[in-house]
Amino acid sequence: MRLPSYFKSILWFADFDKVSLENDRDMLMFQALEKGRMEHLRYLAEKLGGKTLYNFAKKNASRFSRKSILPFAKALFA
Repeated sequence: MRLPSYFKSILWFADFDKVSLENDRDMLMFQALEKGRMEHLRYLAEKLGGKTLYNFAKKNASRFSRKSILPFAKALFA
């Protein structure tokens, strides 16, 4: 499945045409939580489920540059 073009802003390091939700799910969730806007998070929550985003944030909390990401994900998706 092709991603919306606004994902290019958080995937500057990747070949955008080769990125897919099916194959790059963890990278997309990480980048959306770390660098993304609400439109990125809404899209992923719609496709994967909000609980999936929250569980990913919880499992990977130590990898994020800001400690506020986990409480943010909890407030929105838990």
